[in-house]
Amino acid sequence: MRYPPLPLMPRPTPPSSRTETVTYQNQPLTYQLHFRPRRTLGFVVRPDGSLHVSAPRGTAPAWVAAQVLRKAPWIVKHQTAFRQRPPAAPARVPEAGTPYYFLGNPYPLLLAQSPATAVTLTAGALRVTAPESLPPAQLATLLDDWYRRQAATQFAEALAQVWPLFTEFSLPRPVLLVRPMRTRWGSCTPRTGRIRLSRDLVRARPECIRYVLLHECCHLLVPNHSAAFYALQTRLLPDWPHWKQELNALPR
Repeated sequence: MRYPPLPLMPRPTPPSSRTETVTYQNQPLTYQLHFRPRRTLGFVVRPDGSLHVSAPRGTAPAWVAAQVLRKAPWIVKHQTAFRQRPPAAPARVPEAGTPYYFLGNPYPLLLAQSPATAVTLTAGALRVTAPESLPPAQLATLLDDWYRRQAATQFAEALAQVWPLFTEFSLPRPVLLVRPMRTRWGSCTPRTGRIRLSRDLVRARPECIRYVLLHECCHLLVPNHSAAFYALQTRLLPDWPHWKQELNALPR
């Protein structure tokens, strides 16, 4: 009697993420390795110091480990910078007198009664008016919306000042988007020409805003943080380390 062939057992699917460790300068360097549908390696150091490496599916983990060791000085540098950054400011309930930063200057919050609900910036205060006392959540939303609108205006003005530096490259003008970003001041997608800036960036001085915007515009030409990237950034903005240091000291 002939028996039908047994069905083939499916091959186990390798995990899409795994924890790996290499040794750099006699110290363990641990990272999360993620396999994704991409063509190049990607390195991200998060504010908590964790390292995440994205690799094309099918890449040998041993080869990725060798690239992590090559990138180790850059990784350790950014992990150290995050450890030295001031802690994030705790979430706060909007209260009268609390300073709110805008373009690098603090403005005490002023609450007043008025027929119209509005947020206005005066010479000495950030003034919120409403027909009656607002619940904290509604007041926070009102302030967030005001910051978002101001950010869109200020970022557009900053791009108008920064973009002439890129005239020699004949690039299409990027599209600016304002986003609530918890871990970055900005990001860039060179393929689509879109630059996203954190709404909180409008709290910093205009020089810091222009630095971040220039940084992201440089990524339109060099998508990574290689020596070529920093050479371009330094040529276009020689004093960028000063503005980066000032920005990193700003409480988030």
